[in-house]
Amino acid sequence: MSVKAFVTRIPSMARESLADLAGSFRELPENLCRSAGELKNVRSLCGIAMLLAVAVALNYTSFYILPTFKIGPGYIVTALLGTFYGPVAGGLAAGLGDIIKYLLKPEGTFFFGYTLNAMLGGVLYGLFLYKAKVSVLRCTLAKLIINLLVNAGLGTLWSSILYGKAFAVILPARLAANVIKIPFEVIILMVLLPLVIAAARRAKVRV
Repeated sequence: MSVKAFVTRIPSMARESLADLAGSFRELPENLCRSAGELKNVRSLCGIAMLLAVAVALNYTSFYILPTFKIGPGYIVTALLGTFYGPVAGGLAAGLGDIIKYLLKPEGTFFFGYTLNAMLGGVLYGLFLYKAKVSVLRCTLAKLIINLLVNAGLGTLWSSILYGKAFAVILPARLAANVIKIPFEVIILMVLLPLVIAAARRAKVRV
């Protein structure tokens, strides 16, 4: 496809993406039930356990760029949990993974707010990616909400409560860091998620 043809296709592509997204949210009640059903499926539970083991391993590659701001590849596992198992199972699994990671590698005081953030990440990835085609729009919307509202917004609130620092003082740096990460994380998700999904289908594995 030529550049000109691609440019002329952009409006129709945008309409198709928005229609696809709207269709997914019309199916939300059904997807919530399906996701809850994943918790009763032995193969799904085995897949969740495998992904949580990967999350624990990846936790050792994370590092702090600010005293209260950690960066690492753990979001990839959370995205996979939401993509494969939906908002209900994915959210609960992400929360459980956060607790397991803390027990194995305690860092500071345990605070349920951060576990809630992990759960919300799994829920949001599940809302946008469960039983759906991976697209730039879906990944971008998921990352925008997670990075800005959950990580920067709620994450800053939890840090303010824990460490007694003013919310307005620590928010700008955390917000900027999360905004900068969005395009890179979207690209990584767009590359990795289809590869993992295709590999799982070829192996006939319910990851």
